[in-house]
Amino acid sequence: MRALGVSLFGALFFTFFIWLASTGLMVSNNFDIIEADAMWMGICAAGLAFFFPFLFMEHKRPDDGFRREGLIPLILLGVVASAVIVSLVALVWPFFLGVRAVPGTVAAELNADPASFFLVLLFFIGGMAWSTCMMMPMMIGGYKVALWLLLPYLGFAFLIFFAGVQVFENPPSLLVTMIWVAVALFGLAVLTALAALRNVIDKPKPQMTASERDAAYQGYLADRRRRGLTNENPLPGIDGPQQPPRR
Repeated sequence: MRALGVSLFGALFFTFFIWLASTGLMVSNNFDIIEADAMWMGICAAGLAFFFPFLFMEHKRPDDGFRREGLIPLILLGVVASAVIVSLVALVWPFFLGVRAVPGTVAAELNADPASFFLVLLFFIGGMAWSTCMMMPMMIGGYKVALWLLLPYLGFAFLIFFAGVQVFENPPSLLVTMIWVAVALFGLAVLTALAALRNVIDKPKPQMTASERDAAYQGYLADRRRRGLTNENPLPGIDGPQQPPRR
């Protein structure tokens, strides 16, 4: 539930940026006005998909939210449900385009054409799934795995933003829709495999049983007795009687 709520907040956050661009008050570093057009909508949609793993993660937990038990249903449900929530929020985006909306494109027909909505939903599912596939091994595998995946992760960032612009700037087609069906399904399959291998990528530390802890403690006491470090025969130092503090 936390991931779904955060995804809703993220969708509203990027919706605010689209609205702000529609007012003409949003400028780039070069003081060029950023217009609320299909390209900007594609960039915002790609940003939502790309940053989904950061919304899913929970840094207060020692496992960063990628739990060792029950991860597969949790992460699959999180991706699909979050994609549905984000897609529903995106239905208001075409209203901010105004005269900049190009008739027939996904950006203009998102809230009027079921094919456009379905394509955007597939884009979010596939983008969120593959973003999580890239991020999860980096988080649970440590810095060594993160270094190996750094370049692929940067390459994926370029691809997801490029794909987002292409989806929103063009009209929906059967070929593009089938491609995104394959991307989404394959992404969910890879994500399922990675979640199943979660304890292989990051092996859990062995936990001692109560009897093993008791045996280790008895061995510790026996070693102290062998060296004379007992309360009955203390040696000078930290085991011996302490002098009262001087005043």
